[in-house]
Amino acid sequence: MHLHELFQTTCLSAYYDPSNDWLYLDWQGEPSLPDIQQACLTLAEYYLRRPYSHILNNNEQVTGVSWNVAVWLATDFLPHMGLAGIEHVAWVYSSSLRGRTMVHTVLTLLPGSFITTFNYVADAVEWLQQMHPKSQVNYGLPRRTDAVQAKLAQEVQALRERIAAKQRKLQRPSRWRRV
Repeated sequence: MHLHELFQTTCLSAYYDPSNDWLYLDWQGEPSLPDIQQACLTLAEYYLRRPYSHILNNNEQVTGVSWNVAVWLATDFLPHMGLAGIEHVAWVYSSSLRGRTMVHTVLTLLPGSFITTFNYVADAVEWLQQMHPKSQVNYGLPRRTDAVQAKLAQEVQALRERIAAKQRKLQRPSRWRRV
Protein backbone atom coordinates (compact mmCIF):
# COMPACT_ATOMS: atom_id res chain seq x y z
CA MET A 1 0.00 0.00 0.00
CA HIS A 2 1.21 3.48 -0.89
CA LEU A 3 -0.56 5.74 1.56
CA HIS A 4 -1.26 9.47 1.43
CA GLU A 5 -2.28 10.90 4.79
CA LEU A 6 -5.63 12.70 4.77
CA PHE A 7 -5.93 13.62 8.46
CA GLN A 8 -5.22 12.55 12.03
CA THR A 9 -7.27 12.83 15.20
CA THR A 10 -6.56 11.58 18.71
CA CYS A 11 -7.85 8.12 17.75
CA LEU A 12 -7.72 7.88 13.95
CA SER A 13 -5.17 8.22 11.19
CA ALA A 14 -6.89 8.31 7.79
CA TYR A 15 -5.08 7.65 4.54
CA TYR A 16 -5.90 7.32 0.87
CA ASP A 17 -4.28 4.42 -0.97
CA PRO A 18 -4.19 5.51 -4.64
CA SER A 19 -2.85 2.19 -5.92
CA ASN A 20 -5.99 0.46 -4.64
CA ASP A 21 -8.32 3.51 -4.67
CA TRP A 22 -9.53 3.00 -1.11
CA LEU A 23 -9.40 4.56 2.32
CA TYR A 24 -7.22 3.07 5.01
CA LEU A 25 -8.47 3.93 8.50
CA ASP A 26 -6.08 3.13 11.34
CA TRP A 27 -7.75 3.43 14.76
CA GLN A 28 -5.77 3.37 18.01
CA GLY A 29 -6.07 3.56 21.77
CA GLU A 30 -9.23 3.51 23.81
CA PRO A 31 -11.34 6.17 22.10
CA SER A 32 -14.31 7.69 23.89
CA LEU A 33 -17.62 8.35 22.17
CA PRO A 34 -16.79 12.06 21.65
CA ASP A 35 -13.41 11.05 20.13
CA ILE A 36 -15.14 8.63 17.74
CA GLN A 37 -17.84 11.16 16.86
CA GLN A 38 -15.28 13.84 16.00
CA ALA A 39 -13.20 11.43 13.92
CA CYS A 40 -16.30 10.19 12.07
CA LEU A 41 -17.47 13.75 11.42
CA THR A 42 -14.08 14.58 9.88
CA LEU A 43 -14.29 11.39 7.85
CA ALA A 44 -17.81 12.29 6.65
CA GLU A 45 -16.53 15.67 5.49
CA TYR A 46 -13.93 13.84 3.37
CA TYR A 47 -16.72 11.74 1.83
CA LEU A 48 -18.32 14.98 0.69
CA ARG A 49 -15.17 15.91 -1.23
CA ARG A 50 -14.70 12.58 -2.97
CA PRO A 51 -16.44 9.22 -3.10
CA TYR A 52 -14.57 6.26 -1.65
CA SER A 53 -16.27 2.95 -2.38
CA HIS A 54 -13.94 0.69 -0.38
CA ILE A 55 -12.47 1.01 3.10
CA LEU A 56 -9.83 -0.93 5.00
CA ASN A 57 -10.78 -0.26 8.64
CA ASN A 58 -7.97 -1.38 10.94
CA ASN A 59 -8.74 -1.76 14.65
CA GLU A 60 -5.61 -3.76 15.56
CA GLN A 61 -4.32 -0.96 17.80
CA VAL A 62 -7.65 -0.36 19.58
CA THR A 63 -7.21 -1.36 23.21
CA GLY A 64 -10.82 -0.94 24.23
CA VAL A 65 -13.99 0.92 23.49
CA SER A 66 -17.29 1.43 25.30
CA TRP A 67 -20.59 -0.13 24.23
CA ASN A 68 -22.16 3.27 23.48
CA VAL A 69 -19.71 3.68 20.57
CA ALA A 70 -21.18 0.60 18.89
CA VAL A 71 -24.72 1.89 19.32
CA TRP A 72 -23.82 5.32 17.95
CA LEU A 73 -21.96 3.86 14.96
CA ALA A 74 -24.83 1.51 14.11
CA THR A 75 -27.59 4.09 14.50
CA ASP A 76 -26.09 7.48 13.64
CA PHE A 77 -23.11 6.98 11.35
CA LEU A 78 -22.85 3.71 9.45
CA PRO A 79 -26.43 3.65 8.04
CA HIS A 80 -25.48 6.65 5.86
CA MET A 81 -22.41 5.01 4.32
CA GLY A 82 -24.41 3.67 1.38
CA LEU A 83 -25.38 7.23 0.53
CA ALA A 84 -21.69 8.15 0.67
CA GLY A 85 -21.01 5.42 -1.90
CA ILE A 86 -19.39 2.86 0.38
CA GLU A 87 -19.73 -0.62 -1.09
CA HIS A 88 -17.34 -2.72 1.01
CA VAL A 89 -15.62 -2.31 4.35
CA ALA A 90 -12.94 -4.77 5.44
CA TRP A 91 -12.93 -4.39 9.24
CA VAL A 92 -9.89 -5.81 11.03
CA TYR A 93 -10.63 -6.79 14.62
CA SER A 94 -8.93 -5.40 17.67
CA SER A 95 -7.03 -7.94 19.73
CA SER A 96 -8.88 -6.69 22.84
CA LEU A 97 -12.08 -8.43 23.87
CA ARG A 98 -13.92 -5.11 24.30
CA GLY A 99 -12.87 -4.04 20.81
CA ARG A 100 -14.07 -7.31 19.28
CA THR A 101 -17.33 -7.13 21.20
CA MET A 102 -17.96 -3.63 19.90
CA VAL A 103 -17.68 -4.84 16.29
CA HIS A 104 -20.06 -7.73 16.97
CA THR A 105 -22.53 -5.28 18.53
CA VAL A 106 -22.33 -3.02 15.47
CA LEU A 107 -22.95 -5.95 13.14
CA THR A 108 -25.89 -7.14 15.25
CA LEU A 109 -27.47 -3.68 15.21
CA LEU A 110 -26.74 -3.20 11.49
CA PRO A 111 -27.93 -6.42 9.81
CA GLY A 112 -27.17 -6.98 6.17
CA SER A 113 -24.34 -4.48 6.24
CA PHE A 114 -21.48 -3.96 3.82
CA ILE A 115 -18.94 -4.83 6.54
CA THR A 116 -16.83 -8.01 6.47
CA THR A 117 -14.59 -8.77 9.45
CA PHE A 118 -11.05 -10.12 9.54
CA ASN A 119 -8.47 -11.09 12.13
CA TYR A 120 -5.49 -9.93 10.06
CA VAL A 121 -4.79 -6.93 7.83
CA ALA A 122 -3.24 -9.13 5.11
CA ASP A 123 -6.47 -11.13 4.82
CA ALA A 124 -8.53 -7.94 4.70
CA VAL A 125 -6.32 -6.46 1.98
CA GLU A 126 -6.56 -9.62 -0.12
CA TRP A 127 -10.36 -9.73 0.20
CA LEU A 128 -10.75 -6.03 -0.52
CA GLN A 129 -8.59 -6.34 -3.63
CA GLN A 130 -10.90 -9.10 -4.84
CA MET A 131 -13.92 -6.89 -4.20
CA HIS A 132 -12.26 -3.93 -5.93
CA PRO A 133 -9.88 -5.24 -8.58
CA LYS A 134 -7.53 -2.76 -10.23
CA SER A 135 -9.51 -3.09 -13.45
CA GLN A 136 -12.46 -1.48 -11.62
CA VAL A 137 -10.47 1.27 -9.91
CA ASN A 138 -12.01 4.59 -10.85
CA TYR A 139 -9.23 6.89 -9.55
CA GLY A 140 -11.39 9.69 -8.30
CA LEU A 141 -13.85 9.99 -11.13
CA PRO A 142 -17.26 11.20 -9.91
CA ARG A 143 -19.67 8.46 -8.87
CA ARG A 144 -22.47 10.55 -7.38
CA THR A 145 -25.30 12.45 -8.94
CA ASP A 146 -25.92 16.04 -7.83
CA ALA A 147 -29.03 14.90 -5.96
CA VAL A 148 -27.10 12.25 -4.02
CA GLN A 149 -24.33 14.75 -3.27
CA ALA A 150 -26.90 17.23 -1.92
CA LYS A 151 -28.53 14.53 0.24
CA LEU A 152 -25.13 13.49 1.58
CA ALA A 153 -24.32 17.13 2.41
CA GLN A 154 -27.61 17.34 4.35
CA GLU A 155 -26.79 14.16 6.28
CA VAL A 156 -23.29 15.41 7.15
CA GLN A 157 -24.75 18.71 8.37
CA ALA A 158 -27.34 16.83 10.44
CA LEU A 159 -24.56 14.68 11.92
CA ARG A 160 -22.56 17.82 12.75
CA GLU A 161 -25.60 19.33 14.49
CA ARG A 162 -26.40 16.14 16.47
CA ILE A 163 -22.82 15.89 17.71
CA ALA A 164 -22.71 19.58 18.66
CA ALA A 165 -26.04 19.30 20.50
CA LYS A 166 -24.82 16.26 22.42
CA GLN A 167 -21.61 18.07 23.39
CA ARG A 168 -23.57 21.14 24.56
CA LYS A 169 -25.84 18.91 26.63
CA LEU A 170 -22.85 17.25 28.30
CA GLN A 171 -21.26 20.62 29.09
CA ARG A 172 -24.33 22.11 30.80
CA PRO A 173 -24.11 22.29 34.57
CA SER A 174 -26.55 20.08 36.36
CA ARG A 175 -29.53 21.78 38.02
CA TRP A 176 -29.49 19.21 40.74
CA ARG A 177 -26.71 19.73 43.21
CA ARG A 178 -26.02 17.84 46.36
CA VAL A 179 -26.09 19.91 49.48
